[in-house]
Amino acid sequence: MTDAVALTLDDHEAESAVLGIYRQVFAVLARNANAMVDDADSVGVDEAILRAFAGAGPVGMTIEQVVLACPNSSADVVRRRFEVLRSYRAVTRVNERAHELYYQATFAPYVMLLFLRRLSQTGGQAELHRMLSMARLALDDDDTTPEVVREQLLEMTTVFRLLANPIMQLARSATVESLRAQAQPLLGNSDLLDKARMYHNAAADRHPRLLPECTQLRMALAAYRDAVNTAAGRLLAHAGKTLALGLLPTERWRTFARDSDTEDLARALDGLLFDAPEPYFTADELLEAVEEGLMADSGRVPPPRSRSDDEQPPTEVDPDPEAKLLAARAEELLAGRDVVTVAQLLADAGDWPTGRRVLSEVTAIHLRPELPYTVTWSDGWRVDVTSTRTWVSDGWLRRDRPESA
Repeated sequence: MTDAVALTLDDHEAESAVLGIYRQVFAVLARNANAMVDDADSVGVDEAILRAFAGAGPVGMTIEQVVLACPNSSADVVRRRFEVLRSYRAVTRVNERAHELYYQATFAPYVMLLFLRRLSQTGGQAELHRMLSMARLALDDDDTTPEVVREQLLEMTTVFRLLANPIMQLARSATVESLRAQAQPLLGNSDLLDKARMYHNAAADRHPRLLPECTQLRMALAAYRDAVNTAAGRLLAHAGKTLALGLLPTERWRTFARDSDTEDLARALDGLLFDAPEPYFTADELLEAVEEGLMADSGRVPPPRSRSDDEQPPTEVDPDPEAKLLAARAEELLAGRDVVTVAQLLADAGDWPTGRRVLSEVTAIHLRPELPYTVTWSDGWRVDVTSTRTWVSDGWLRRDRPESA
């Protein structure tokens, strides 16, 4: 009789511990005792409170310190959320004694907040992958009993049926916009279905007596696949009629980009007109570069000095030294050719600062009518997205031939 009473007390203690953890975890979802929260702001205040406790260290914090650590929320709201967390023992006294002012927080509520945030972002896909991975590890463990595998199979069956039912309902009766907004996170998950199918096959091979449960899981997977295909087909059909390309799921774009050739990729933009990209430099910058390209000698002029009889007479000063410099530069750019493309000159320059200098020199050469060189431009332009200059207009630097008499 004593053993039976002790066993009952042990069981009650274990159940109380589990219940306590559940209360701590779901404290962030409780507005008051036994009442669920119905606004996101309250959850945000809970997160701010838990972050304040995390930064406080093992000493803990008083209620007033918690209020000061949450300046983005009113003091009344912080106090109310603090009392809710304390009622669920998510926040407890540092020392269980009378008149204790300092409190500390448990980690379980914050883990729940992290789970909720990830769940809202991925629609539960990450949790399903983790659940399947853990179930497969348990299945491969020799110590796992058939009863544990049966429970896991039933859990998987329930999860996939709960996934399939709302998607099928959206695919049949909801608007396309609502379908795209709600079902989009659940589309393009072939990896999840493959992993679930592999788990089903392994469970059926390892535990043949669990074939009824495996059959239920296989039917749930088929229902989920049908719901996803129906939703994706409706989105594709609507996108094809309205050219609303944003309705296509991400996986559809990836498959099209991987499997299509150049012509198919180009055909996707037929009928669309794009403006030419903006140049990397303005007209003022080009004029400044042209002025820099003149390469005027800015060195100091030596002072005049008296000339003795044995000195040579001064050489005649060239009235236009820039013309010779620009002509020499033009011959250097042409390199013995009569014509060279501007795109080739920019490609030979390498980086953009050097190419801009070359462009300014070519412009300066063209603007000197006394030099036998001309730069001509056309309406065409070439594109290279891998280059530092993503686009270059068609232009040519030519050496003018003297006209025959």
